[in-house]
Amino acid sequence: MAANVTRKVWLTFPSTQTKEAIICDMYDKLRVRFNIRQASVTKEVGVIALELESTREKIEEALEYFKSRGLTVEPVELDVVEG
Repeated sequence: MAANVTRKVWLTFPSTQTKEAIICDMYDKLRVRFNIRQASVTKEVGVIALELESTREKIEEALEYFKSRGLTVEPVELDVVEG
């Protein structure tokens, strides 16, 4: 079994998607554990610092899922913490 890693990213939601449950949808689909570290959500924009924990492959799938839903994904930090 592959080792779990933790990765932190910033997600930016456009105004049309600030009320959608995209993070929960990702969890339902991929079962990647998440922890919301910081968030600022208004009617105009949502910015969330999200910590993801799973295998590297599953985290990459989660990031691609977020992008496919129209979110901007940016790393909080460049290092990956092995868990």
